[in-house]
Order: sequence, then C-alpha cells, then structure tokens
Amino acid sequence: MKILALETTGRYGSAAVIDDDGRIFCASSAEEMNHLRGMISLIDEAVKKAGIRKEDLTHVAASAGPGSFTGIRIGVVTARTMAQMLGLPCISISSIEALAQGSLRRAAEEGAAYIVPVINARRHQTYAAVYSAAQDSQTLIPVLEEKQYMIEDLLEELKKIQAGYSGASAYFTGDGIDAYSGIIEDMLPAGSYLFAEEDVRYQSAESVAAIALEKARSGETVSYDDLLPDYMRLAEAEQRLKAGTLSDRIRNAKV
Repeated sequence: MKILALETTGRYGSAAVIDDDGRIFCASSAEEMNHLRGMISLIDEAVKKAGIRKEDLTHVAASAGPGSFTGIRIGVVTARTMAQMLGLPCISISSIEALAQGSLRRAAEEGAAYIVPVINARRHQTYAAVYSAAQDSQTLIPVLEEKQYMIEDLLEELKKIQAGYSGASAYFTGDGIDAYSGIIEDMLPAGSYLFAEEDVRYQSAESVAAIALEKARSGETVSYDDLLPDYMRLAEAEQRLKAGTLSDRIRNAKV
C-alpha cells in the first residue's frame, strides 16, 4: 500500500505518504493557515520524497476534523478530488486521535499515563478526548470520548480519571495548550500534567498516515463521496441562522 495522508485542520498544513513498511515521507508548511495555496505543492513534495507517482497511490486519507472549519473543507475536498480522479478509496481520520497518535512516543518517554489532545474551539470551548497508551506504547486506548467540552469540564473529568491512580500524569497536546495553559495550571495539581513541546504539539500528516495504514489494513475505507467533514459543531454562521429561524418560529407561533 501507498497511502497519501492530508492534514489541514490545524495551523500548519502537511501531506505524507506511508508505505506497507510504515515508512513515512512527509512535507510540511512553515506558513500558518496557508492550506489553500500550499496543499498541492505539499502533496507533490511528499509523493516525490516517496519516490513514486500519484498513479502509484492506493488510498487517500484526510484528517476530517474537528478543527479549523475552512481547513477541514480544504483537506476533505482535496482528498475527495484526488480519490475521484485516481479511482481510489478514502480513509477518514479524526484530528483528535491523530494528535494523540503524534504524542505517543513522547508521552511514553515522559512517563505519562494519559494523553489529552485539546483543540481550541474558542470561548473556553475545546474539542478533546483522553487516551491511555497500551503497554507497547504504540496503541491508543480511549478513556474519555471525543467531543466538544468546555475546558473546565474537561479538566474536572480528567481529575476524576486520575483520582484512582496516584501519580498518573496527563500529557496535553494540541493548540488548546496555547489558549488554556493558565486554566490547566490553575485547576490541576502541580506534577499531574505535562505540556507537549511545540515540535509535537500541532497536527501533522505523519500521524494521520500512521492511523490510515492501520485502517487500510482492516478495510476501514469509504468512497470519495462518503468522505465527509466532521465539524463536531455548527459553524458560527449556521448557529446564528438556526437561532434566527427558531426565533422566527416563536414569533409566528405567538401571532
């Protein structure tokens, strides 16, 4: 297998190719939020590094969200277009799971019991989950489900998880650290958490590729038209539209 993986849900875009042996060839952008202009060039670079042609690809994987709404759309549309043109199956990857995957090795080195990927959704909101690592330090085990949390609620849930395991530290990763590190430091006891360094803190196509390889092996693929964005909540404009529609209904009912 030769799988192309795309990551556009965070601040830095990237593309990677992974082969049967798990070798990953990645191209990353150093420019923030340059996904629309830069993704095709990153794909070309990753394919070239892998020493193949696009026609040699067997699957196309995309980080489908949650994250930047615009970024999600760019990645999913790019993946769908390539899959349709090349006649390939697609693989949908959670950006939350991919963040955790990217921190597995570093969390193990730090002796952390849990990995907590946190994506900033603004106004104290996050997209997050909690995972523990299997003894082989290569397998993620879900402990707290992926969903939208207020940062304070997430930390309260984490404290409950940690309560039964004295000294069990949590390894935080994702841009939620940038936004909410102060709240984390205020709410969690000293020594019960660690923050990922910036070199592994943000989304990367390498992690998307690693998960995609396992999904491809187990047959977890979809057709290009079934690869869909996972926003995990309505966009702000959609929320306002929905609220406006509800208000109109209430007014009409009163009349």
